[in-house]
Amino acid sequence: MTTESFKQTLAGHRLQLTRGRTETLQVNMGLLCNQTCRHCHLNAGPDRKENMNLETVDQVVDYAHRNQFKTIDITGGAPELNPNLVKLMEDLVPLSAKIMLRSNLSAMNINKNLVQFLEEHCICIVASFPSLNQTQVDLQRGEGSFKKIIDTLKNLNDVGYGHEGSGLELHLVSNPVGAFLPPPQAETERRFRQLLRQKWGIVFNSIFSFANVPIGRFRRWLEETENFDGYMKKLVSAFNPCAIEGLMCRKLVSVSWDGFLYDCDFNLAKGLPLGGSKIHVSEMSGPPEEGSPISANDHCFTCTAGAGFT
Repeated sequence: MTTESFKQTLAGHRLQLTRGRTETLQVNMGLLCNQTCRHCHLNAGPDRKENMNLETVDQVVDYAHRNQFKTIDITGGAPELNPNLVKLMEDLVPLSAKIMLRSNLSAMNINKNLVQFLEEHCICIVASFPSLNQTQVDLQRGEGSFKKIIDTLKNLNDVGYGHEGSGLELHLVSNPVGAFLPPPQAETERRFRQLLRQKWGIVFNSIFSFANVPIGRFRRWLEETENFDGYMKKLVSAFNPCAIEGLMCRKLVSVSWDGFLYDCDFNLAKGLPLGGSKIHVSEMSGPPEEGSPISANDHCFTCTAGAGFT
């Protein structure tokens, strides 16, 4: 187990985790997913019933109307499986300079018209791609997952995504497939760029390399394989006080599939509500107050390990 808690670590460095100016609205469309990934912090999967309904979609849009978010970040589960996704994006496009859709890529072609919609509205795609090793990806995400990822990336490149100057942003997210921390991001990006272009002619704008958060299904796997204590020790020993300033939770508010607000998607998974008490998006007039505390727990060591999770 950890030798000290995250809050103790902050105190030892004379640091506080408080909010800055909120610039990003993150919307979790639900826990329904076409995959059952081993590293998923939300325990998302095909058997989950939690999905944002139309009433909540309208309430999220109303909240975006009441504020000026620079970025709106749509995630899941697999948000492509929510029948209200396109309506949500249509309503949000006039309200923010940047709309992001997070995708596992294997669900993107379920709606045959979705890629055309994304292209027409210049929706930024943030695509999860854990590894360049086909065996590792298929073990983590299910047989055939790697091929679906490659095919979808090729299709996105064909319509302009990932090409410099196209205005169609395609960013990848790489997570380790085991109980270890990721290599430096620059190293990961060089490797992905070289191999994806050489083997499949695939291009992308940038890559983000993050550690897996030890909650949900990933924590269960760590415990079952007796790797939990060792993994937590790695996170704690990699704590970087300089990462606190740029943490995403300092400038983001996350709304869950049922409309309740959280500091981030990881706190959503842990059931730690914004400010410590549940508040619904329909009851929130403005952004969270600057300087207000952020709910924190030991899973926060993930976001402060190494270069941090920004």
